[in-house]
Amino acid sequence: MEFMKKVEEISKIVGNTASNTYNTVADKSGKLIEETKLKFSISDKENQIEKVYEEIGKTVYDMYKNGEDVGKVFTKECKKIDKYNTEISDMNTKILYNKGVRVCPECGEMISVESAFCQNCGAKQKPVKVKEEKKSTKKAEEKPEDKVCPKCGQICEGKAKFCAKCGYSFEK
Repeated sequence: MEFMKKVEEISKIVGNTASNTYNTVADKSGKLIEETKLKFSISDKENQIEKVYEEIGKTVYDMYKNGEDVGKVFTKECKKIDKYNTEISDMNTKILYNKGVRVCPECGEMISVESAFCQNCGAKQKPVKVKEEKKSTKKAEEKPEDKVCPKCGQICEGKAKFCAKCGYSFEK
């Protein structure tokens, strides 16, 4: 009987360790997948910019050939490029944020996202704002967010009432 209790305890410990490892790997792979998607989106936006550049060139040349003024016509096309560049900047910011870094706007130094001041130039830093994509899957809405035990730092499932590592009660 004692032997079976030990086997059961060991099985629980192994299960919890495997579960924690899985959660860590899933988090890291999720961020890697997100980074890959963002880089793909950046490439797509850059290709869209190139297409707009080609259209601008063709339109300018056609207008030039016809002896027309080309000043105000390109405002709309230039605004498209501004929009694509803003989207690229937002995606690059999110990639850096997922890596825990950002760029100081004053000197261009890479610094931690938590830094209140730049370690290179001393400039005060504004908080990083990252636009989150809205997830439309029901599973994401149903699953509560994971909890971090304030006592031991263990990452626990969102539905957990107690920490699996130290027994801390989340319902205090």
